[in-house]
Amino acid sequence: MSAGDVSDTQAVLGADAETIPGAAPSLRTSVISGVRWKLLGQGVAQAMRSAVAIVLARLLAPHDYGEAAVALIYIGVTGIFTDLALSAALVQRKEITEEDRSTAFWTTVAVGSLLAVVGVLLSPVIAAALTTPSATPLIAATSGIVLLSSLSLTQTALLTRELRFRSLELRNFVATLVGAGVAVPLAVYGFGAWAIVSQAIVSTAVATVLVWIISPWRPHRVYSRKSLNNLGSFGIKTVVAQILGMLSLYADNMLIARFLGSAALGIYSVAYNVMFVPVARVAQPIQNVLFAGFAKLQGEPERLREAWLTGTIVVSSLNAAAFLGMAVVAPDFVLVVLGQKWAASVRVLQLLSLAGVSTSFMTLNWATLQALGRAGTSLRLRLFSVPLVITAFAIGLHWGVEGVAGFYAIARAIVVVVSTFVTCRVLGARYSTVVRRLSRVLGHCLAMAVFVFALRRLVLTPIDPGPRLALCALCGIIFYVGIVWWRDRELVGQLRGLLARR
Repeated sequence: MSAGDVSDTQAVLGADAETIPGAAPSLRTSVISGVRWKLLGQGVAQAMRSAVAIVLARLLAPHDYGEAAVALIYIGVTGIFTDLALSAALVQRKEITEEDRSTAFWTTVAVGSLLAVVGVLLSPVIAAALTTPSATPLIAATSGIVLLSSLSLTQTALLTRELRFRSLELRNFVATLVGAGVAVPLAVYGFGAWAIVSQAIVSTAVATVLVWIISPWRPHRVYSRKSLNNLGSFGIKTVVAQILGMLSLYADNMLIARFLGSAALGIYSVAYNVMFVPVARVAQPIQNVLFAGFAKLQGEPERLREAWLTGTIVVSSLNAAAFLGMAVVAPDFVLVVLGQKWAASVRVLQLLSLAGVSTSFMTLNWATLQALGRAGTSLRLRLFSVPLVITAFAIGLHWGVEGVAGFYAIARAIVVVVSTFVTCRVLGARYSTVVRRLSRVLGHCLAMAVFVFALRRLVLTPIDPGPRLALCALCGIIFYVGIVWWRDRELVGQLRGLLARR
């Protein structure tokens, strides 16, 4: 692995690759282009998803949202079983063969087909267990998403390995657009939860068709147990870690549905979807880009360490500021954007935003550990964090959906400390130095939040919620840009390098 290759990743995150001898322009260009396309594609697609979510929130009742959330739990939980992390193994390995590719594809499709059938057969049981029997046909319908997704996972992994993110993002944009075009009319004509479920089904179907058009690779009629074992040696630990992660991701929905009912789940889900999901959907694809890039650079841990820290600083400076800003303006946001009927979600949205702040500071930890082949370390982290998060959910139920969100925020704050410590040890980074640098970013974000809070409460109180929300957002952005420019020129340089470099 050349020093130039590692420098390419630093260039992605704003380092001055122009001064590093031996940098490989093709890799640098591909990875930078990948990050830009991910930012652009996910930004546009998520703006569209958020707009559709807001429209649906105005057209549907909390009960409809709750039923849809119950239906989507099955595909969320079973989705990680579909390819047994073989896609991640295809991206992470330095060399792959046709046997590897075809074996991964046929295994993925076989598992996806099995899970789809199981979902249909067990839909009444799942709906009854979550005390939402009316969701039975919805769960049966959404089970088909698992099969549709399995048909595209191997091609998507191969395109990711080749850093062809432009094609992948255009495909996602079209799929999102078509799905939105189906969901809104169904909601208008009174189809309730089916509007949300149909959006997921149609988007997945379109994305699957498009990836087969984009990818030149086609599966061969070969299957190798040796390839399956080789890929599985990396994948099995990743699968277990993903299972645990998915369990914590959906445990809140399952517990709320079981003990608080579908209406409470609807309130929780709309708050989660408005703030937490949009940022996560932008962060996750960026993780995928850097995972693919870091996997090519795993021979230079010292420079990979520098790239990880720089990337974490850049991502957290954007995401943490957005989460804290939302926590402050949530009362106006819910009233203006979602409507008065969702007033009960304000406190939930604020608490989930605080959980999002912690998440912002560990966005790249998983991708970095996986790129280094440290699937066992990732698994051990999940074995610590998942029981902690689920326990927090269970305790929070005593105080309703607000309690669930609040204890989740506390659990995530604990997890980020441990996750960052472990990642520092793996990379050989000094923990105190990393904490000091990230604390500076958090300080800027907190200063912005205090400023917007004071502005809203002391100056803009007499103004109507709509103009007040717009002024708070504008002034918050101006203040944050100003304080970062004044106090953190290093971060300004990193952001400028990411946005301006060709």
